[in-house]
Formats: sequence, C-alpha cells, structure tokens
Amino acid sequence: MLRLVILATCLTLGHFADHDTFKNCSRVEFCNTLRNRQPFDKYAVDPSTITIDDNGSVKMTLKAKKGSDLQLELLALVDRTFRLRIKETASTRYELHDVLVAEPQLAHIDGVLQQDNYVTIQVGETTAQIFYDPFVVNFYLVQVHQVVIDGSTLTFDESLDQAFAFNVKFPAALQLYGLHEHADSLALRDTNGSDPYRLRNLDVAGYELDSPMALYGAVPVLYGWGTYSHAGVFLHNAAEQWYDITNGQWDTQANVMVESGMFDLFVMIGPSPEDLVQRYLSLTGTFRLPQLWTLGYHQSRWSYMSQEEVKDVVANFTTYNFPLDVIWLDVDYTDGKKYFTWDPATYSDPVEMQKNISAAFKRLVAIIDPHIKVEKGYNVYDGALEKGYFVKRANGSVFEGDCWPGLSSYIDFLNPDARQYYGSYYSYDKFPYSTPVLSGIWNDMNEPSVFDNSIEKTLPGDSLHFGNVSHRDIHNIYGLLHTMSTHQGLLDRDNGTTRPFILTRAHFAGTQRYSGIWTGDNTAGWGYLSVSYDSCLGANLLGLVFCGADVGGFSGNPDTELLQRWYQAGAWLPFYRAHASSDTQRREPYLFDSGVQGVIRGAIQMRYQHLPVWYTLFYEHERNKVPVIRPLFYHYSYELETFKLRNHLLVGRDILVRAVAEPGVETVTVHFPGSENEHWMPVDSTEVYEGTTDVDVPVDIKSIPVFYRVGSVIVRKDLVRLSTDEMANDGYTINACLDRRNQSTGTVFLDDFTSYNYANNKQYNYLRIDMDDVNVALTKIDEDSNPDGFDFVIDEVIIHRIVQEPQNGKPGRYVKTVHKTDANGQLLKNLKFNYDEPVSIKLGL
Repeated sequence: MLRLVILATCLTLGHFADHDTFKNCSRVEFCNTLRNRQPFDKYAVDPSTITIDDNGSVKMTLKAKKGSDLQLELLALVDRTFRLRIKETASTRYELHDVLVAEPQLAHIDGVLQQDNYVTIQVGETTAQIFYDPFVVNFYLVQVHQVVIDGSTLTFDESLDQAFAFNVKFPAALQLYGLHEHADSLALRDTNGSDPYRLRNLDVAGYELDSPMALYGAVPVLYGWGTYSHAGVFLHNAAEQWYDITNGQWDTQANVMVESGMFDLFVMIGPSPEDLVQRYLSLTGTFRLPQLWTLGYHQSRWSYMSQEEVKDVVANFTTYNFPLDVIWLDVDYTDGKKYFTWDPATYSDPVEMQKNISAAFKRLVAIIDPHIKVEKGYNVYDGALEKGYFVKRANGSVFEGDCWPGLSSYIDFLNPDARQYYGSYYSYDKFPYSTPVLSGIWNDMNEPSVFDNSIEKTLPGDSLHFGNVSHRDIHNIYGLLHTMSTHQGLLDRDNGTTRPFILTRAHFAGTQRYSGIWTGDNTAGWGYLSVSYDSCLGANLLGLVFCGADVGGFSGNPDTELLQRWYQAGAWLPFYRAHASSDTQRREPYLFDSGVQGVIRGAIQMRYQHLPVWYTLFYEHERNKVPVIRPLFYHYSYELETFKLRNHLLVGRDILVRAVAEPGVETVTVHFPGSENEHWMPVDSTEVYEGTTDVDVPVDIKSIPVFYRVGSVIVRKDLVRLSTDEMANDGYTINACLDRRNQSTGTVFLDDFTSYNYANNKQYNYLRIDMDDVNVALTKIDEDSNPDGFDFVIDEVIIHRIVQEPQNGKPGRYVKTVHKTDANGQLLKNLKFNYDEPVSIKLGL
C-alpha cells in the first residue's frame, strides 16, 4: 500500500515543482552562509614560496590572515587556457576523474615578471597576473582584461566541512551564459533579489519555467559574452553548486558557492565565440557522429503496454504515411521493473516483435535505469550484491530506497569493475531475446532518483562509493558514469562495429562523449515549447549537441494548435522525439483529423528532407568542435539585440528558424542577423530579407518561418520515404542560394551511416560544393579519404536567384529554377559540372 501512495504522489507532482521537497538557497546551510559572507582580504601570497616551471606550472602559498593556509597552482595550457587549483596544505578533498577527455597539455611559459606585489606569467598572447596582497588573479588576452578571480571573496570555510566560495568577474563581457540545465532563458538572469542558479542533478517532475531551480543536468561552465571579447570558466567539480549572477558593462560576474571537492577552475579565453566553445570542447570532448537513423523521428510513450500495441503503432505510421525510424519502450516492458528482462505476459515474444519492427525498416530503443530491484534470484541483483557493486550507506550497509521496482539498490558506477559488470548485461546472451533491432538504450532516472522527498528524491550525500568517496563529492557525475558504462556495454555487444545510441536524463560536462540528452519531464504549455530552444541552444554551446524536448509535452494534454507548432519547432532540434506520460490522452499523429495529420506529416517530412544537413553538421561538430544548432549571437555577437533573443536558432550557419511559440498569431517577429549585405530566403515563398532587420512575417498553421542564408548551398533529400533505411539509395537535391556574385557554397558528408570506418579507416566522402551561376564544382575536402561506395548522386539542382533587392526594410524577391537530370545522367537546361579532380559522384535519377 505504501508503494502505491508514493507512486500516486509522484504522479500528482508531475505538473508543478515541489518546493517543499526541493530546497532553495536559504534551506541549504553552505549556500545560505556563503551567500551572505562579506568580502575581506583573507589571503595573501607569500612571495618566498613562488616556484615557476617553464613547462607550464606556477605554485605558491596563500597565507591565511584567519584560518589555514592554502596552496595555489596555476597551470598554463595550450589553446589560451589556464588551470587554477587551490586547496589546503594537507588536503583530503576528492579530486574529480572521468570528466576530461584527456589530461590537458601544458604550454611553454614565454616569460615571467616578478614585481614587489605581483607576478606576471606570459604564454603567447595570454597573460596571467597574480597580485599578492590583496590576492587577485587577472587574465588577459593581449591587453584586454578578460577574467578576474577576486581574492577578497575566496572563502574556504572550515566550519562548513569543505564548502568554499569565490567570485569570478568578466570585465569585457556584457552577458553570461551556461550553467546548463535550467528551465530558463538562454541568457542568464541577474539573481539579485531571487534565488541563485543551482547545479544539483535532481528528478524534478513538472518543473516550472523561468526558474533557477536545479534540474536533471549540471554543467558548471560560464561564458562571458561581449561584442568584441569572449571568455569562460569551467569548474571541474561534481558537488552541489550555486551561482549568483550579475550582468552589465564592467560588472558582469558570478558569485560561486560549492559544497565540497576541489577548487579546480579552467579559465578559457576566446577571442571569438567559436574559439571559446572549442577551448571547452578540447577539455571535455565532442559527440561522436551518430548513426543516421537516430536523426529521424522517434515515437515514445509511457508506456506501450504490450508487443501487440507496439506493432500496431508501427503499422499505423506506415498506413497513414508518417515517416518514423524508432519506437521506444518505457519501463513497463520489463518483468516487474527488472531491467534486462521482458514481461512474460505482455511481451511474450520479443524476438518476433523485433522482426516485425525491422520488417517495417524501424528500430527499437528500450529504457534501462540504474536502480536494481532488491529481489533474490534476480541475476543482476544477486551478482552486484555478491561482488559489492552497490552504493552503500554511511554505516557500510547496502543502500536501499524506493524507485520504480519498489525497494531498489543502486549500482556504484564510480567503481570501474561495477561499470564493466553492468555494461556486460547489454550483451545478447545476458539480455535475453534482445537482437540488433534493439538499437539504442534510454538511461533514465539516473540523477539518481530515489522516491523519498526527505532527501530531495536522490541519494544522501553521506552515501559511500568505491574508495570510500562520499556521494556529495560525485553526485553530479553519477549519470555520466552510468552512460559511460552503457556506452562501453553497447560497444562490446557489437564488437565495436556500431556507433552506440544512448539517451540520458542526468548529465554533466563530458556526457557528450557517450550520450544525447533531452529536457526531461516538460509540460504541454507554450512556454515549454519556447524554453526547449533555450535549453538545447545552451546545451549545444556546452558540447551536448544531441538535444531535444518531448514533442507535445510529457505532462498534460496539448490542444491541436500547440501540438502542431511543437512538431514544427521540434523538427529543428537535433533530437526529434514525441513522448507523453501515462495519464495523458493518446496523441500519435495518425489519431487526429486529416488537417492536423497533414501539418504534422509536413513537419516530419521537412525534417527528413534536411537529414543530409543534420548528418553533415554532426560530422563537422566532431571534426571542428562547433555546435550543431547555434544562437544567433554565436555568429553575430556584434549585434546586441541577439544576446537575449528567444525562439530563434541557426541550424549550422545557413538555416534560420523562428519557432511559433505563441497561440493564435497571424504574424511573428523575425530578427534577420547580419549586415545589410546579408540576405535570407524563406523556404516556402519567394521573398528576400535583409540582415539587421526585424520583420513581422505572416504565418499560418501549415508551417513556421524557415530561411536559407544567401550564399549557401543546402543539400537535401526531397524524395521523402517512411524511414532513413528506405531513403538510403535515393539521390540528393542541391539548393543553391546565389549571392550578388551569383555564387554559393556548402558541404556534404557521406559514409556508411553506421560504423566507425569514417574515423578509423577514413572511409567517407566529404565534399565542398561551389556554385558559380549554373556551374557546379565538387571538391573532395580530404585528399586521403576513401570515398569508394559513397557516391553523391544528384537528382536535381535548384538555383535560387535574387531578382529584386530588399530596400528600406521591405523584402525583395527571388526566383528559383529547377534543373533535373534524365535517366542517362545528363543535366538539362545546359547546367555545367566541373570538378578539380575525380571524386565519387554520379548524376542520375
């Protein structure tokens, strides 16, 4: 009976945030104490202790005017990055592992200048300057003041058991970004008079909007954005953190309060937005190129209650002509919520079900969570218990708490052997009746979630992990370690031949190396549609590029207008999945009337037309460390109006999308970025819009505003079928948006869409496409790549040509001409093809 009450409570709370359960700063002792501290000069550098290693290390003692001395180490790293580490002389603090992609490379120190009250360290164009008393650390690029660590706010409070605080200023910045994940605007708000932003991975069902409350992810990165200068900091620490934010010229800063662990701060200096993001991704890694099918449309629900229901959903997508690549299984497919099992009554023949899914050219994803049902005879539990692979209580006994199976224990993923043990259950022999059709895994509830409101629905901070590490020290990387285990398990399952697909809810810096993310248990409301763009744009700036939101909202029932607008907007986020709670009305797209079906079908088909764009952008993210989707200020930071712009995004550099996130509107305001020499062409009309303008663009329910940048080449697949597998051998359409010189350029990437051969054996075809009037030049970008078998088959070339320039804020006009190929591969209308060297290209239908 108790179990039913707890579950009912969880479902009831699914529509609002529970402030009784989830604390604000005033209810967290270290935050409340440190937030109200008064600045004073507590530490001073002892110059006699300074040691400098030309290979990149500077060390010194910070003498305490009250309390214990500290040891400071400054490391100069390559790529305009410094690492500042501060700890007690006899520190017992936990030092974080598993987050960085590799140990950062030290840079050579070019010069050192020691004066009476400061020391200056020169590394290329960057400078670190440490003042002795009062203690301050300044960072410069050339002569531009970028970052300040204010020693007057540095606090190691011995009465708070390892809690510490500091202040970081960005003198050249106007606006702060980062601190994923919060249901708030991309531009961080000033917190004066409100709660600080909290970073603590928590299972917050039905979270509220415009709130600094902690959610499922915690990425402790701050970017300071200016019109000419950009810098950032990354706190390499997985404990709970709070951030007070102030924005404004000469006053952009953050007051940081941390529960425990190391003061281990990376300072990253731009100068451009692209450079800054690349600095951070050099530390934590990139998302690997996903399999093509993962970029298609995904259909999910909590839950499809039987294999017959699953097959029925798949069949209806085909019957009603909706593209679909993946059907998802939530927790109810299991036998009593025991993972790596199937319910013998409702999923009695999983192999037959998977064959049915495969015959329709679809795939299956299943949920696997980190909590393990306490039940003797359940092999996953028995083995983990015997080997000591569960998280323990402070007294050394195995932790047991309530979650979906009832009484559960939690795998200790900090233990490498436990990660290997858990990952081994993904193998086909240990996960009975699984086949390669079960192509991906959904790691949910991994904050980790415990159904106990008295401990904020997660593991207690004094729980113990491998090596007697307190949970509070590693709380925010529990989900990261979970996905690390799953990723290795899927690699091993398929002998390293297939790129794993994993979706996780909890995440941290570095999660992008293993998994995609989504925005969790959102709600069917217009504000949640809008904030999905903020959240995924913020995630992309932090490397978490494979990001999406539950289309339609997880909780509640959207009206048809909201549902249609969400399908249209969601098609332009990297991960595209509809998902809904068990207490919502069924909303598979074929259940609506023909008009609504047509709008949703059009949105999904638009997604599939642009799959070559998405796939190429994911490759270029891995190759160049660039986001897949980008806020406008990423490319146009000289425009102040882009800094707080919402409901807009760029897909790569060349596609501008404006979500319709307001009900009942006939126009929406679109900001077109760039100078007056930048122009944008709508996909579905013939206007041309000028950069640096705001235009009220008419909208109807059939589509949302989408624009191609003039000067770009957009590669599409316009013959849309019902899955990516069925589109594999179809040809491509080149959309050339000619500029004033009648030129445009773009790229396309092709490989086997599945394996790591593109990375390990350079088996791919990566082409630059240059249009000059009606001449097409195709150039292989990497001479040492092997494009055999990856032919770029062109069905048609569509040329967009401006015939009337926009003037005085009024749109101009373009015309398009379509050049098709005949069955013999000859382009019509005298279109010419040139290429500098032989490449894998075929012309023909």
